[in-house]
This record gives sequence, C-alpha cells and structure tokens, in this order.
Amino acid sequence: MFKKAARWWLEILTGACLLMMVVMVFLQVVFRFVIKIPAPWTEELARLAFVYMAFFGIVLGAKYNMHLSVDILEKVPKKWKAVILTASYVASIAFMGVFTWYGWVHALNSQVQRTPTLEISYLYIYLILPFTGILTIFYLLKSLIAVWRHKDVEDR
Repeated sequence: MFKKAARWWLEILTGACLLMMVVMVFLQVVFRFVIKIPAPWTEELARLAFVYMAFFGIVLGAKYNMHLSVDILEKVPKKWKAVILTASYVASIAFMGVFTWYGWVHALNSQVQRTPTLEISYLYIYLILPFTGILTIFYLLKSLIAVWRHKDVEDR
C-alpha cells in the first residue's frame, strides 16, 4: 500500500485537491441556501484547492508527456526528431527555471499579506509556484535524458 501511495503521490494529491474543492463548493451551497448563513471560508478554500490542483496538473502533464505538442515531428527523420525534442525540452526547462525563481521571489514578497477570510499568509499559497516548478523541471529533465538515450523518440 505504501509503495503504491509513494508512486502515485502526485495523482493522489491532485485528486485530494479536487475532492476538497467539490466538498467546499457543496458546503458553500448548503450554508448559503439551506442554512441561510454564508460561510466565506468555503469559497477561499475552494479557490485554493483549485489553484493547487491546476499547478499539480502541470506537473502531471510533464510527468506523462501530455503537454501540447506538434504532430509535424512524425514526418521528421529520427536524428532531427531528437534534436528538435532536445531544443524543446531545453526551452521548457529554461522557462520553468525562470518560473520557479520568480515564483519563489513572489512567494517571499507576499509573506506579510494575508487572505481576507482565513488570514493565511500568501506565502503558503504562492509556495505552490516554486514547488511545482521544481517538480516540472525534474520530469522534463527525465524526459530529456530519455531522448538523449534514444528512448521514446519514436513514440512522440
């Protein structure tokens, strides 16, 4: 059980964010329309769960090579395909490096601000940026190494 959870932790975490978002929206409807007492904290938690789920989805896309790609690579010879994929991964890694760095800077600059309802420091909200940036870079590097080892080049 632990080995499966360790292997699928990112999927489990993303699913937990989805579950939390659904539960918070459900509670918001119940509090607002059934009990007639609005609960603003449910909206804030639902938004936070949605943002975290979206950023974990970016990492999952990199993990499974499911991000947007161009189908023209199917007609390119294998040698050029590896060169184009390498350039693509290097550009993506560079972008994610900038994203990670400025996500970290933004998180640190936002640590004194608090959310309106729960009064959580925005540092904890914006830490998702560098965290998922590092994970995305890891999976992009893994894919780049697979290209260099001539694995999966035919499948892309």
